[in-house]
Amino acid sequence: MARRGSVTFVNPANVDLAPLLANYKTVAVLGGGAVYRFMLESGLLDEIFITVEPLIFGRGKEMFVGAGRTKQVHLLSVRRLNRTGTLLLHYQINQCP
Repeated sequence: MARRGSVTFVNPANVDLAPLLANYKTVAVLGGGAVYRFMLESGLLDEIFITVEPLIFGRGKEMFVGAGRTKQVHLLSVRRLNRTGTLLLHYQINQCP
């Protein structure tokens, strides 16, 4: 684990994240599909923000690489970010047993 200012870098394979995150009210998770899947499947995400760009790609990356279980989400808000139509979607993730 390395700390730099208010940013903490961890390898979840070597660190129990739940006690580390319990010290904070708000935490931003940044990473790729494997990181998001790990946090989702560990029950450590309660909200997610998704940016939708007005572009159609021929192909792309999975948001939750290899995710196993389907999660129900509830739309909290939609915000237009610019003139070209970029949207910011804010969802609450329903934690199901």
